[in-house]
Amino acid sequence: MTEPVSHPDHILCAWGIARDFGGVHALRDVDLHVVRGTITGLIGPNGSGKTTMFQVISGMDQGATGTISFDDESILGWRPSQIYRRGLARTFQLSRVFPELTVLENLVVAGSRHDRSVEERAFGLLERVRLREYAKVRGKNLSYGQQKLVEFLRVLMSDPALILLDEPAAGVNPTLRQTLWDMVRHLNGLGTTFLVIEHNMEVIADLCSDVYVLSEGEMIAHGDFAAIRNNEQVLEAYFGKKRKSGTA
Repeated sequence: MTEPVSHPDHILCAWGIARDFGGVHALRDVDLHVVRGTITGLIGPNGSGKTTMFQVISGMDQGATGTISFDDESILGWRPSQIYRRGLARTFQLSRVFPELTVLENLVVAGSRHDRSVEERAFGLLERVRLREYAKVRGKNLSYGQQKLVEFLRVLMSDPALILLDEPAAGVNPTLRQTLWDMVRHLNGLGTTFLVIEHNMEVIADLCSDVYVLSEGEMIAHGDFAAIRNNEQVLEAYFGKKRKSGTA
């Protein structure tokens, strides 16, 4: 397979990504690129390989083959800490706050240094999502939705250029969910790029200018949401049958 030509608008470019687990093909020859300054969606049925792709991109899975370029630098095989310092951060499907640390401490530990400016940044982020009053509350005493928000804020402490969001709103109540998506829009307006795994198609349609679709480890479609929602392969992957002629 021919590698795509690097493009200055692409902050992330992955091609030919393959990952096997004991003969099971979790990812097969997957190509994906993310345009700088956009919110790109990655969707697909459960078990299609979405989180595995995030694991590979973020360096948490070192067993893949292929090529990944982030900001014009090859990163496949880098340690997660190296990728994080380079400016690529991610959240996880399940909340990973430090339960015994306070909310403020959860954020401060993600800073590159520990001084007054780091705390000020943490307080500023908490203020924006209306969690400042929880600064001294331990992570284990937050609701699940609040934990997910704190995890998201912790990622922002490093001011990354690209953020991978793995179902950030799953299990979150509608009010906190709206706060999270408003924050994503705000940060995107300031220039932060996002790659988002999300099952809510209304969110994908509203947020994402570009959408990729994985099914059984293969990339089966790519385009804007209008094209994706009418793609026969996508409909078959999600619903197990092709759309009847003349139906929406």
